[in-house]
Amino acid sequence: MSNKSGKAGVTIVILGAIILVALVPWYFVLSRHFSNDDTPGQTPPPAEESPLVDSEPEAGQTPDPEPEPEPAPLPPVEQEAEEEPEYEETVAGIAETHPGLLKELNNVASQYNCISASLVVFDGDTGEYFTYEYGYADKDERQKANIDTKFRVASLAKLTTAVCAMKLVDEDLLDLDTDISTYFGYEVININFPETQITARMLMQHTSSLFDSGAFQVSRDRNSSEPVRYLIEIGSSFRRNRPGTHFEYSNFGYAVLGALCERVSGKTLDTLAREVLFEPLDIDAAYVPDRLLDTENIAVLYNSDHTATQSVQAQLDIGESELLGHDLHLAQGNLTISMLDYARILAMLINGGALGGVRILSAEAVNDMHNANVQGIDYKQGLATRFSSGDFIEHEDFYWHTGSSFGLFAQYVYSKEINRGVVSVTTGATIERSESGMIDVCTELSRIAWSVFDIEEEE
Repeated sequence: MSNKSGKAGVTIVILGAIILVALVPWYFVLSRHFSNDDTPGQTPPPAEESPLVDSEPEAGQTPDPEPEPEPAPLPPVEQEAEEEPEYEETVAGIAETHPGLLKELNNVASQYNCISASLVVFDGDTGEYFTYEYGYADKDERQKANIDTKFRVASLAKLTTAVCAMKLVDEDLLDLDTDISTYFGYEVININFPETQITARMLMQHTSSLFDSGAFQVSRDRNSSEPVRYLIEIGSSFRRNRPGTHFEYSNFGYAVLGALCERVSGKTLDTLAREVLFEPLDIDAAYVPDRLLDTENIAVLYNSDHTATQSVQAQLDIGESELLGHDLHLAQGNLTISMLDYARILAMLINGGALGGVRILSAEAVNDMHNANVQGIDYKQGLATRFSSGDFIEHEDFYWHTGSSFGLFAQYVYSKEINRGVVSVTTGATIERSESGMIDVCTELSRIAWSVFDIEEEE
């Protein structure tokens, strides 16, 4: 009798072990589905990367088609200025003549427990800018952050990917409202709505019905081992929402946009961005970090407990697929750039597509990017940009976006009304967000710096 009991016990233990081994892979797939931006589970999912959405219908059910959003009136296309600012003059002496300003900024960075912070605020009329740096790019090596320190800016990369797409639009190589199947050479459809085309505009506005599925997360972490085509054709990467009708923030959608840019241009995304944006504006930036001109001043990324989540070497080891239209890990979050260089890109957009006599986009293309006609969480969504009013500076309309991954937080804000913008980034900071998804540490630093030009005018 005891012998039988012993055998039964062994059998139960073996069955339990088999079940546990079978469930472990699904745990990682499901946990990655709820991870933020392009981070493998390092920080809690922020509001921007995991917006609240309507619950899915039960299996076998299809929701009633939602009405197509009515486009908002396009803002007027501004005439190109005769002389655009060069953005080479700094606001000199502000920190020395107003020590309280620097103290305020340091207090905020310290309050949020930052390891590093970098910020640039610029004036679109004069070309002047003010910079602020705090802490260490590498705390173990005691390497201080400075104006040229480059950061992996997470979802702020979506803006530069969108600029690349709009450049292809300007060159008549891409149409925002054409079925992307035309460019990929195979059918890209939501199997729940096979008659509805998916377009580049939908990818840029987060209305394509693609979402950050577990399959996408795992494939991305395997360094693009699964092509875009496979993930689209398996069908599990789509929500049961008609494409073009429902907003859901989608990193996968921007991965597809990057792949689309590669297929249309015949170049890798990093090469395309270098040719149409970075080199013309004299910017040292890259989606593939080891192609930077200066690889000695890249920030280590730290989580809120101040443990390193991405060393410089780990960032330099990131490569790209040799197969065009295959990469899944660059377009949505892998841009490495300094805040001063990123500010030049924002200044170009404020100036209607040109900066310092160099035209990057047509005024019509920039105008289209600013046409925010899709309802997001607590903002209007344009083509890679978000539009809000009064949340950042009272009574001001502004465009903005945030980024978060591996413990890094980044945010830009710019106003076409008063021709001013600011971009900020932190590592190691604690995370708090407003209802709209704006990042508190970046917002507080940016609000203080926003007043720099008002201080200068008072003198």
